[in-house]
Amino acid sequence: MNGVENMHDISYLKEFLYIDGKEIAFEEEIAQIKNIDDKIFILLKIPPRKNLSYDDQHNVYCYSTSGEMIWQIGKRPTSDDAVYTMITINDSNLYANDFLDRKFKVNQDTGEIM
Repeated sequence: MNGVENMHDISYLKEFLYIDGKEIAFEEEIAQIKNIDDKIFILLKIPPRKNLSYDDQHNVYCYSTSGEMIWQIGKRPTSDDAVYTMITINDSNLYANDFLDRKFKVNQDTGEIM
């Protein structure tokens, strides 16, 4: 995990995120988690398939350290036809890269692409 150290026990296993013992289940396996302060950013691993759903193409989520969902990543300014494959934090900024090797800066409060 990257970001500011916090006093929460955060871990994941397959499609389950654990925050201080609270279990949150996802439809797909978790590929990465990152956190900054009281926000946890989750990237889901989307297996290859013919027809990608909205959730498949917007597979980055933000949860609070109390376990509440804050947002699902918003639409890209370009086409939404690829899944995200990586999330990074640089200089306290959140970035999401998609399968087409595009990198997007993400508003940490809203999930909107900046």
